[in-house]
Amino acid sequence: MSHPAAAFSPNLTPTLSQELADAVKRHTLDRRGFLAFSAKGLAVACALPVMGRIGAADAATPPTGKELASAYIHIGTDNRITLIFGGCEMGQGAMTGLAQILAEELGIDWSQVNVETSLADPVVSYLTGGSSAVRGRYDRLRTAGAAARELLVAAAMSLKGDGNRDNYSVKSASVVHTASATTWTYGALSTLASTQAVPADLRLTPPAQFKVIGKPVPRLDIPSKVNGSAKYGLDTWLPNMVFAAIKHCPTIGGTLAVTPALPGGAIAVVPCKQLESRGAVKAGTVNAVAVVASNTWQAFQLAARLNVKWTLPASTVDVDSGQILATAKQLMASGTGVLVADPVAPAGYTPASYAPVMAQQVGALMGTPTLDATYTLPYVAHGTMEVLACTVNITYNSGAIVGCEMWAPTQSASWASGTAAALTGLPATAITVHTTLLGGGLGRKIEQDFIAQAVQVAMAVKKPVKLTWRREEDIAHDQYRPFALVNIKAKLNGSAVTAWSSRNVSQAILGQRGWLPPGAVDSQAVEGSIDLPYELGAHVAEWVPLNAGIPVGFWRSVGSSINAFAVESMIDELALAAKVDPFQFRFNMLMEPRTIAVLAAAEAMSLWRKTLPAGHAWGLAFAHSFGTYVCQVVEISRNGSTGINVHRVACAVDCGTVINPDSVEAQMQGGIVHGLNATLWGQVTFVAGKAQQSNFRNARVMRANEMPTVTVKIVPSTLPPAGVGEPGVPPVAPAIANAYSRLTGTRVRTLPLFPGVTMGGL
Repeated sequence: MSHPAAAFSPNLTPTLSQELADAVKRHTLDRRGFLAFSAKGLAVACALPVMGRIGAADAATPPTGKELASAYIHIGTDNRITLIFGGCEMGQGAMTGLAQILAEELGIDWSQVNVETSLADPVVSYLTGGSSAVRGRYDRLRTAGAAARELLVAAAMSLKGDGNRDNYSVKSASVVHTASATTWTYGALSTLASTQAVPADLRLTPPAQFKVIGKPVPRLDIPSKVNGSAKYGLDTWLPNMVFAAIKHCPTIGGTLAVTPALPGGAIAVVPCKQLESRGAVKAGTVNAVAVVASNTWQAFQLAARLNVKWTLPASTVDVDSGQILATAKQLMASGTGVLVADPVAPAGYTPASYAPVMAQQVGALMGTPTLDATYTLPYVAHGTMEVLACTVNITYNSGAIVGCEMWAPTQSASWASGTAAALTGLPATAITVHTTLLGGGLGRKIEQDFIAQAVQVAMAVKKPVKLTWRREEDIAHDQYRPFALVNIKAKLNGSAVTAWSSRNVSQAILGQRGWLPPGAVDSQAVEGSIDLPYELGAHVAEWVPLNAGIPVGFWRSVGSSINAFAVESMIDELALAAKVDPFQFRFNMLMEPRTIAVLAAAEAMSLWRKTLPAGHAWGLAFAHSFGTYVCQVVEISRNGSTGINVHRVACAVDCGTVINPDSVEAQMQGGIVHGLNATLWGQVTFVAGKAQQSNFRNARVMRANEMPTVTVKIVPSTLPPAGVGEPGVPPVAPAIANAYSRLTGTRVRTLPLFPGVTMGGL
């Protein structure tokens, strides 16, 4: 159970929120990214990194003093302590992890923490994605917490008249003068603290003295989810609100030919322009209509029955899974690729000469490869439990738009604000975004298509509108994990790998958005194929762009889940060819103590593999993603109706400094089930531009009674925190494939393993 005093509230009171925002507008953050001021006590504004791995900003980038605030630490005169941050909570435990970091450096008990996940005033929110919510903000938030603590201590020092900092300590939101035992609460010091100067040399808490970081504290978001008070995007209700359901052209690339007549019972039918990029729509390109009604169910039914005429481009015939596979095979054989400079390279290389030199070395050393295999992965939908939804209220004055307020389960409030600004013509200061809880994000709710549609509908009907996607629209019009072909060639000399090459043919997620310079490598396509933990001799990675016309996007672990399947399947195939135990084969090639420790932990966790009953088999996979090492061992057996049973998964993980071990365990478990769904059944196929899967009936997911037992071992580390939300996914597919090969003698190189199995009973 959560500590009853630890609190999360969905919105800050408007008065205080406005005061904080207005104060920040009047000042500039210093070069360390701070601004302390009085706001019914002490408020410390701080600049946390705005982007995850998708953007250029990084936690290690020093503040310049020009950043805008994306988090506040507020200490009220009533001793209420609140962290207000511009990210989102989508079940990954971000708000709890950030609060733990603050509580540690501020010197407060866990029961004294309050967290706000959204600001109703215009602020720079940061994108939550790429497993960066906590790891990307660890250092700066620690420093901000320490700054707030030292301001309070400075206030106590000025009252006491003792200028020796060593004579003061902090405990339970109080400053204590140790010699006299004089104690002041933070609330009593808060106003005076806002007038003090932040010391140039801040005292960060030594890790050996951590009391909150690294502890399994209760999650702050759980109580509201248990008692029903949690507010997701679907839970927004406004006075006089109407409800909309979206209906896309069933064929990718199709556009609206004629706006359909208003059906009986509908309030409006609104054409919706297609989103091009963040905040931009393609002029005149309408690929969907929204049906507006008096409730969501009615809107769903009217949209499903609505007869719409669409104009289809001639290129539709090529938007076909069979044709895409054939094109990818041609590109694999003869397409021009981009060589990637792998960080693991011989001494003395330079980036300019590395790729061609390495290509020559691989060619010279490879000769006839020991193994040459191509692995195929399909498009996969996100399938978040909460479908896409957004509520928008447009305000007018004399017929002109003067304001826009929205409630959305978005992974980037600032991107949502930019989308609304582009559509309404409003400045950012006239747009308010309330970030609700997310019923799963998985990268899908970074996208802006559902935001843009809701804004367009609200502008058309001039009423508050909640727009919701039916599950059928969600799966058939996703921005999918890309289809990919990955070829790996490897050369064995005894049990040592002496040469290695990988070639990935896939669409460019960044390129599709216009974020990829010509000739550049899409980082999302090659992650998981470079910076491998193994000694592979001469090695090179290559990416070949594929133009397929399918919308693709960021899917939990993205390229790492694609390339890890190929890499770890090949490693297992090499171990078999060398006649070496898969564990020992990897031990022989690992180069870092961290990697060896993770593999050793997984080996010790899975001793059961040595005494499995007949008809059972085990498989192993190891992956490095988002700064985290994960090794998984699975046990499977045959099952006539669903293909296999997955009995258990042993998971060892080194994610650097652990903020909350319970969250690490939960994220590994969640990543594993996410990976299992994709490995066993996950795919979306296309025929002449139409998705052939539309709901969980034919896009099967794991049932509760099919979930394996998952055990998680966290390998201790003193390094900075690394990613947790996504690294549990990449090892799943190769571990299952390796186990399946051992069980059946058949090597599966194409996912999913069981594409024809549907969800019975739906």
